[in-house]
Parts: sequence; C-alpha cells; structure tokens
Amino acid sequence: MLVTKRLSKSETFSPVAHCCQKDTSLASSQKWRSNEENIDRLVAVDDSRSKLCVRSDSVGSTYSGAGLYDTAVRGQVEFGLRYNYQACALDILIKQCKDLAAVDIKRNRSDPYVKVYLLPDRSKSGKRKTKVKKNTLNPVFDESLKFHISLNDLEERTLWLTAWHYDKFGRNEFLGEVLMSLENEVFDEPTFKWYYLQERIEPFEDVFSFTGDILVGLKFVPTDMRVQKTGKRSFGALHVKIKEARNLIAVKGNGTSDPFCKSYLLPDRSGSSKQKTAVIRKTINAAWNHTFIYNYVTLTELSERCLELTVWDHDRLGSHEFLGGVRFSLGTGKYNGKSVDWMDSSGEEISMWKSMLERPNFWVEGCFSLRPGPTKLTSKRQERRLRA
Repeated sequence: MLVTKRLSKSETFSPVAHCCQKDTSLASSQKWRSNEENIDRLVAVDDSRSKLCVRSDSVGSTYSGAGLYDTAVRGQVEFGLRYNYQACALDILIKQCKDLAAVDIKRNRSDPYVKVYLLPDRSKSGKRKTKVKKNTLNPVFDESLKFHISLNDLEERTLWLTAWHYDKFGRNEFLGEVLMSLENEVFDEPTFKWYYLQERIEPFEDVFSFTGDILVGLKFVPTDMRVQKTGKRSFGALHVKIKEARNLIAVKGNGTSDPFCKSYLLPDRSGSSKQKTAVIRKTINAAWNHTFIYNYVTLTELSERCLELTVWDHDRLGSHEFLGGVRFSLGTGKYNGKSVDWMDSSGEEISMWKSMLERPNFWVEGCFSLRPGPTKLTSKRQERRLRA
C-alpha cells in the first residue's frame, strides 16, 4: 500500500553527517559456507509483519532447498529444561530420539544430531548442538546444551530444536523440528518429555529470503512548483525518510543487532552520495525517523537513477554485517542507454518510485521486505574502498 500526504510547511529536515568507516565486502557477508550454515539463518517468521507491511514482490532465495525435502519427517525427540539460578544459565537436556527418518534407505539408517537456538538469536554464537550418532534411527545423546541467559530474557525467547542427518560433504538432511515458546515455562525440575518432530511451517525459500521489513517515505520537492507544472527542467531535492525496520536478523550473541541504514543515489557511490542513519543498539526493531536529502536533482534525472538503501549491523571492532536492502527505481535495467545491474527494482519498489515522480511535493510511503544477502546491492570494488 502506498500512502501519500501533502508537505507540511512546518516540517524540517536535516541531512545526515558523512562518516568514514570501512565497509565489508558484501561477498563475505553473503557467503554461505554449507547447507548447515544456511539453515542457521532460518527462523519462524513473525505473523505480525503481515499486519505491519504491504509486501513487495518476492526476491529469489539464495538457496533452493535441494535435499531438504527429500526425507519425510517422522519420529520424536525427548528432552527436558532446567534453569540454573546461581549460574544464570539454561540447560537443555537432550536425551534421545526415536523412529527418525532414514536418509540411507537401503541400509535403513541415518547419522543424526540435534541443534538448538533460542530465537530470535540465530547467530553462530547462539547455536548449540549435540554430537553426531552414526548409523541409527534411535540415537541416545544424553547431552546438556547450556545457554547463559537471564530468566527475564528467557521469557521472551522461543526454543527452536531441529534434528539433522550429518553428511560429510555438507549436504545435511533436515529430519524435523520443535518450536516452543519459553514464556511462563517452569524450569525448576528437568521433566523429560517426548515431542513429535514437525515439518517446516514455512517453506524454506520463504524463510531464507525474509530478512526483515523497512518502512520508507519518499518525496521530491521542486524548487519552483510553477516551473515544474509546465514540464520545464527544474532542480529540486529528493527527501528520503527512513522511519523504521522490523524483524531484522539477530547477529549478536544476545539475540539482537546494532542496525543502521545507509543510502546511495546510484550510480553515484562517492562520499557525496552516501548518507546514513545513527546506530540503534541492541534491537531487531529499529526506529530511526531520519531524513536523507539529495539536492540539485531533477525528475528527469531521477527517472534514470536508483535509490539504494541497505541495513547493516554495526560492529565496533570488526566488519559490519549486511542485513538486507531495497532499491527504488523504474527498473529499466539501463542507465544512459547502457545495461546496468543496479537498475533492478521490481514490483512495489517500482510503484513507489513512480508515485514519487508523479506527485511532486507529496510524501509517498510504503513498507518493503529487505532483499536478502545474496542480492547484489553494492559493487565489491566499491565496498572494499568505501567506508560506512
């Protein structure tokens, strides 16, 4: 849904200050090491996002899911929960599984192991897993997976347990999952219970491709509306209001991120084109309400240019991690008559940009799904050179 409103005379805008910190190459943040590391990014998508946003056209998933549906899910897992109040830690006691699906059908066996996250933390540091048990459909683990977390924080987490068949060549097979909200759970005594393993509720491609939503407002403010109405060339300013982002990927060990949003008006990737918001600490739902301004542009010029917005997790000591992005343009695939890979907007991205061009001096707003990591949103050469 696109919403428009007239410019308020009392509105004021302030361009963001430029900065010089080095970006990570998107190649490194988008690189999938194996099927297992792909699955580490899976999470049950919050139903509330469908109420918050009008979704843009879907972007292709980075991983086709090949092999993940080859084995029908069946069987059960037995585990218990115990909270250590003195150590402020949750022990997940994985006892055993039974009647798992056989990946090796001829020999009727699998090499299973169990992996656990406390959502929304799906970072590598937030992963715990058991040892692999070879050649069995009824593995006995008797292992404790420990998470250091306060009891208050635990109330807001969801236990996500998955069973896998291990493959030494990296093509691990999904054997089932259990999702359990930890709100109002009692952890005093580790009562072991059997839980049926379930199929994925969401298709793997949909979960892979979803990395969060961003709410954006666009407006072109001409210098002289009278000149603009006559169709003559008139310089103006592009206003980009970055309102908020929801359901971002949690990359920190505490189940949050430190997100900020960065902007370029392509094809210009120089320092004069780059603008960014402040960093919002420890959240996956960032509210910036910050406006970027690009001066001395015309509607004709903007019809051939592209606004790129990318969201990053800020890392003070290491490299920033790419969380997703969007591009607004007419999606022609060309700039000055030449084919370019960044003129690739689609669906609601195009509609938003077109509405902004057609309605000078009006805000056009929309909510969009962030494109996942593998989408080329910046050139590798520029990302190595530029600082965030």
